[in-house]
Amino acid sequence: MTEPSTAAGLGDGEPRTYSKDYWDLVFEQLARRPLFKIGMTILALLYATAIYAPLIANDRPYVLEAIDYRAYKKAARMLGPVTSGVLRIAKQTEEEYLADRGERAPATYEGALDAELSPAVSRVATMLDHLPPEDAPELERFLGLLEDVKAAALAGDAATVASVGDEAKALAKTIRKEYAPREEGSESEEGKVLIGVVSYPMFEATSRWEAFFMALWALVLTWPIWNFLINRVLLRRDRERIRRWRKPKYFGTLAIALVTSMVWASLFGGESATFDTAPYKSALTKGGLVATRVIFPPLPIGYAETHLAEAYRPPTWTETSIMDEVTGHYVAGVRKPKADPITGFLPPATPVEIRHGEPGLNDWNRHIAGTDSLGRDFLVRIAWGGRVSLTVGILSSALLTVIGVIFGCLAGFFGGWVDIAIMRFIEILQSLPAMFLILMAMAFTDPNFIDPIFAIVIVIALIRWTGVARLVRGEFLRLREQEFVVAARALGFSSWRTIFRHVLPNAMSPVIVSAAFAVASGILTESVVSFLGFGVRPPQASWGSLVNESKSPDHWWIQVFPGLLIFLTVTCYNLVGDAVRDALDPKLKV
Repeated sequence: MTEPSTAAGLGDGEPRTYSKDYWDLVFEQLARRPLFKIGMTILALLYATAIYAPLIANDRPYVLEAIDYRAYKKAARMLGPVTSGVLRIAKQTEEEYLADRGERAPATYEGALDAELSPAVSRVATMLDHLPPEDAPELERFLGLLEDVKAAALAGDAATVASVGDEAKALAKTIRKEYAPREEGSESEEGKVLIGVVSYPMFEATSRWEAFFMALWALVLTWPIWNFLINRVLLRRDRERIRRWRKPKYFGTLAIALVTSMVWASLFGGESATFDTAPYKSALTKGGLVATRVIFPPLPIGYAETHLAEAYRPPTWTETSIMDEVTGHYVAGVRKPKADPITGFLPPATPVEIRHGEPGLNDWNRHIAGTDSLGRDFLVRIAWGGRVSLTVGILSSALLTVIGVIFGCLAGFFGGWVDIAIMRFIEILQSLPAMFLILMAMAFTDPNFIDPIFAIVIVIALIRWTGVARLVRGEFLRLREQEFVVAARALGFSSWRTIFRHVLPNAMSPVIVSAAFAVASGILTESVVSFLGFGVRPPQASWGSLVNESKSPDHWWIQVFPGLLIFLTVTCYNLVGDAVRDALDPKLKV
């Protein structure tokens, strides 16, 4: 199992020999297989596309510096009404308020004053965001007057409430008049020149868990680079030190990703807003927002963003997708309109709205993979849908492997009636059609009680763990009479320690291979379940549900692109599984 080799010493410049351990030989075997490298590269890119989908395809810009004239005008216009609301409560005594309080009103007098004061604070904050610092004092004085009204009301000073309240109302009128905004491009010098507010909409809509996986996958993708530098510079290519640092590297990678997610949450506090259509593009298109700086992702289209006028539009690099920019009709293909032969009437087409940041109507990259029945960009939905398919594959494989290992360990190690009971149960489960059981379980699963994604994962794991269990049982039957197991028993180790600390690590080779194949099987199963309508719920999508968007041959892109990705992913997992199986088999080592 070992062979001598040479490595650089600890600074003496002299080569020395070292013995390769089992995993060194396994990695060497894998490195000799080009199909394994190709499969791993493609899988890494597919997972990267799914993980970084918010950064690649989103209707939220990375950075938006814009002036919201509509929000500013509304805030200035509402200063008077919110002042009247505060005075309405302040002019009452606490006893009068509590006597007339409605069921939904705040329970305390001070709470009612705070409830009326809060809109004033938010309106002033909106105005201050768009004004230079020199224009802030009057607005701050306005808030100060309202605070004085609240303090006087709590103290029962009605005279102060009346006098300060009148001053606040007069100031609100003055602010509305003097703080009117100067419209962009206006030649008049009247009004306030507003400044853009900087925000980061895409990052604010990204959750901490998305940030965790983004950071983790960045470290995984760059592993060959930083691992080589650590081994060469810090560990000085000392083989023993490199082996000792394997686990610290793995745990350090997880720790860095976890710290990144915590920092992300503290900076942005983002919560996932996958299925919400962001208002930014529409506001920028219609002029509600005037951008001074805006940076969109490469695909500036949202996951749930619809373009109804472009329903079932072919990929825009094909000739049949070309549309007349004036009439909105298709100019070629089966969707080219034909005038009535008698009247010559040509039905009008719904004009296509080109929103801010999007490519032109007939640009080749507008909808590279076409659109679905609601005009949603299919390439964007494929990128986001990969999250579901790939997640189901990984999680179902991990869960069924854990279940199978536990039952296989018990059956193989203890034998007797435990082995008989477990094996009879496995035989009963395997005698039933797995797909029938999965569809039946999904049909009776309430999507309001459990998310369909996790339901699919759990159902697949509970039905398909039997293969792993039989593999583990066979390995335990072979290993339980080995000398190291007999020695562990003689030393008085407990059965659980003997199983999980001594026997199981030596039985993991076939389990790892089975897990790799189980990922591919999980992806296929999820695709079938979603294709039949028992999977994820709209507008969420997976590759399987996307194939079911249309069965018409005229909409060929609906079946082709998701189908190719499913085929490619499953093929790559099978290639990886074959390579791992051969690398872990000592009989096949060169």
